[in-house]
Amino acid sequence: MAAAEYSAGLSAELHLDRRHRWRAFRVANVYRVTLAIVLLTALALGEQNRLFGKQNPSLFLTTVLAYMALALAGIAGSYWRRPALMIQAHVQMLGDLIALTLMIHTSGGLASSLNNLMITAIAASSILLPLSSALLSAAVGFFLLAGSWAITQWQASDRTGQGFRLPDGGFDIPSWLGVSDDLVRLGVLGAALFIAAGLSHALAERARRSEALARRRTWELVEIAELNQGIIQRLQSGVVVVDRADQVQLLNDTARELLDCRWAQPPVPLGELSPPLYRQLQAWRANAGDIPVFRAVEHRPELIPRFAHLGGSNEANTLIMLEDSEQAAERLQQIKLAALGRLTAGIAHEIRNPLAAISHAAQLLQESTDASTGNRRLGQIVHDNVQRANRIINDVLDLARRDRVRSERLGLEPWLATFVREFRHGPEGVTPTWQSTVDPADLEIMFDPHQLRQVLWNLCANACQYGSQPGQSPIITLNAGLEAERGRPFLDVRDAGPGVRPENIEKLFEPFFTTRSKGTGLGLYLARELCEANRAHLQYLAIAEGGSCFRITFASASSATEMDLWTTATP
Repeated sequence: MAAAEYSAGLSAELHLDRRHRWRAFRVANVYRVTLAIVLLTALALGEQNRLFGKQNPSLFLTTVLAYMALALAGIAGSYWRRPALMIQAHVQMLGDLIALTLMIHTSGGLASSLNNLMITAIAASSILLPLSSALLSAAVGFFLLAGSWAITQWQASDRTGQGFRLPDGGFDIPSWLGVSDDLVRLGVLGAALFIAAGLSHALAERARRSEALARRRTWELVEIAELNQGIIQRLQSGVVVVDRADQVQLLNDTARELLDCRWAQPPVPLGELSPPLYRQLQAWRANAGDIPVFRAVEHRPELIPRFAHLGGSNEANTLIMLEDSEQAAERLQQIKLAALGRLTAGIAHEIRNPLAAISHAAQLLQESTDASTGNRRLGQIVHDNVQRANRIINDVLDLARRDRVRSERLGLEPWLATFVREFRHGPEGVTPTWQSTVDPADLEIMFDPHQLRQVLWNLCANACQYGSQPGQSPIITLNAGLEAERGRPFLDVRDAGPGVRPENIEKLFEPFFTTRSKGTGLGLYLARELCEANRAHLQYLAIAEGGSCFRITFASASSATEMDLWTTATP
């Protein structure tokens, strides 16, 4: 937890604890009001045979009314929260002790059944008060009860005239100073007051600590749940969790995309969300084995499902992981090609020196005056094949260096104009007819300019070789714009040739696939890899009216810049 979040959590915890304390204080005052109403009712109904206040009914009535008024004031103060809670709690404690002592005194003293109310009041006050105040309230309560009992006994001795007088003629020492049941009752009651104060305070503190710990644990669990939810939502694999009734309880964004159900919000029946996935789940439950790939939606790729019981029990929820089969195959292919690239790059470095020696020897053979025409022809063949091998090595090394990307913001229209001028003076030997349009004119992309030149040079060189009818000069059309759906920039490279044969379309971007005897088969594959390294996508588009079209779909300059900033800021 960050420092700011932790401080905010502590502030919220203290605020919540204060709210609970005010609520407990309010409940205690509601109890006091209820007790006062019960005592007033008993006083009104028992005029003939009073249970309470028989010694002094008027004082008892006045005390109960004052007690009720103090409790009502406490309820109002709990809502207004003025004065402070501790001040109000101490005032209420003192009011309880005085009022209950008077009620007990007017209802028969220690023999009254109201003595238990004193224990209840001490226990209630100890919930809010600190330990010192709680013990002090028990001591004050005990001395008040003792004083009330002493006054009662003194009054009784005055009425009967029994007692002892000091020799000097001072005051009477009543005869009740002997062993009495009242003294035992008073001692037990005093001990009960102290026990109630200490025990109530200890239990209240323990409850507050437990509650605070529970709140902290709850906040931690909530934070962990939010973190897990965020991780699940950003997984590249689809995640679906269903319960025993086949109700979807969790569905991340990737699963919504793969199942084409962006509207879905759990809980929802799996059979309604995706019937094909529901059938796969039923088949897995029946066989508990590997389930083949399936297509959730007709226009979506095939999905690889993986099922597991959460908690290890067949009665628990079921976790379903969905993965795009095309992406899985592509990742596997990337791993294989990466390993192959490292291997071939190492081999290429080792082959270059022998090839240089062979090329030099072939050149000397061609220039030799003693060589026959046949030997010169053989030397030319050796030289040509050495050059081809060198081109393959260069392509392999470029492939190994494809991750060295230095993206820049490029204005596409001026950049294409510069590229066309360079290509016209290039070594291809064919001068095509160019047509170029960029709409809007200020269209910008993020791409490594050297790698973009390499990609376009490859595409335009292929267009010069394959993109023309017999006897005609090649026509190359460069058309740039924005996609209607996603608004991403694109660049089409079109020619007017016969197009690619249907059986070769799927193999176009495979490494070492070529229809030329002298081709390396790495040009289009390298072009696509360079596009992917720059967050772009290269694809072949068939044209009904003839010709070939290769489309490069770029990341927009704004989104690519934001992604670079985010990547730089993320540790």
